[in-house]
Amino acid sequence: MTNKYLFLIILSVYLFSCKEKIVFEKSKPISKKIWEISDTLEFETTINDTSNFYNIFIHIDAQENFLTNNIWLFVKSESPSGNILKDTVMFYLSDAQGKWFGKKQGETINNKFIYKAHIRFPEKGIYKFYLQHGMRENDLPRVSSVGISIEK
Repeated sequence: MTNKYLFLIILSVYLFSCKEKIVFEKSKPISKKIWEISDTLEFETTINDTSNFYNIFIHIDAQENFLTNNIWLFVKSESPSGNILKDTVMFYLSDAQGKWFGKKQGETINNKFIYKAHIRFPEKGIYKFYLQHGMRENDLPRVSSVGISIEK
């Protein structure tokens, strides 16, 4: 009995401490699992703490039969005062032999990539993030959802 209670206490502390680290998390489903080149996904969050360091992650859920082993993204972020930062990033979904890096759930591979590590937000207010794929295919098939998370 004592081991059960100890396990539940440790599990509870772990789960609650993890949730406190997540400041923002949102994913958007991709209609018909085809991410169109013209489809820019927008995410908006309010940051009130400029003293802490954060990690920003990009989440991509792709089907097991995704076309390539990588994905290119155009990422634009906008600060509350209107400053804009644009990035082009590439993430590997699998290795050269086709082994997926993410967690498999049915036919979907859930991927979580670090976009920015150990950063501080310079000002309080609403931050906007825009994601657009930068692949050669205009309509990128086999993408289920795309999202962003921010963690302390």
